[in-house]
Amino acid sequence: MTSPALLHIPEGTRFGYRAGLPWTRQDRCLVEAVQSVSAGPGLHLLVAPNGSGKTTLLRTLAGLSPTLAGQVSTKAQILYFADELRADPEMKPRTFFRAWFKGDSLAAAENLAETLRLDMKCPIGKLSRGNRQKVILILAEIKASLTQGSVLLMDEPLTGLDAETREQVTRLWASTNTSAMRLVIMHELECVRQADSLLTIAGGQLRHATARTGDSWMATYQTLHS
Repeated sequence: MTSPALLHIPEGTRFGYRAGLPWTRQDRCLVEAVQSVSAGPGLHLLVAPNGSGKTTLLRTLAGLSPTLAGQVSTKAQILYFADELRADPEMKPRTFFRAWFKGDSLAAAENLAETLRLDMKCPIGKLSRGNRQKVILILAEIKASLTQGSVLLMDEPLTGLDAETREQVTRLWASTNTSAMRLVIMHELECVRQADSLLTIAGGQLRHATARTGDSWMATYQTLHS
């Protein structure tokens, strides 16, 4: 049985920004959907060169910026996680999670923190980039578990993590039995063995592959750019 689409981008939808003075403002299109894109529960990768418009695309899908043309539709609550944790630098992760969660959800967050070897007593401002990313990842996973059919938009959540932790996280994404959809901006594809689709931006065009080409997602990425 095919899972229902939680996110739909119609063909012709354009993403970018408006530049210039109010009376001379012009559209600057970074990404255009040259095909209709639909995605349901599971893991969907967004991989593209720097400066191609990945973050602009993600922010628009999150409703933080308007499209230049077309209308994105969703059938779920959207949860957007930026590429950097914004929190009181003196706050400790344990306090941070207690502000967000209670009961079983808090216990799940603490268990995941132990699995990912996150120091819960170190102030967030003194954590390494990788450990701040762990805080974001834990927040995202627990919130997804509390929301039926949510869409998680994650901007480079694996940045700063060591290879072992990246493997742990991607295994978690693959094994989690959830109705959530994850759209994740990534640079490293080597650690991803299981995903439901790959999106990329090539020459300003949003392209989507729903099956692997060859034996890896890297091969699929190269095919989309050929």
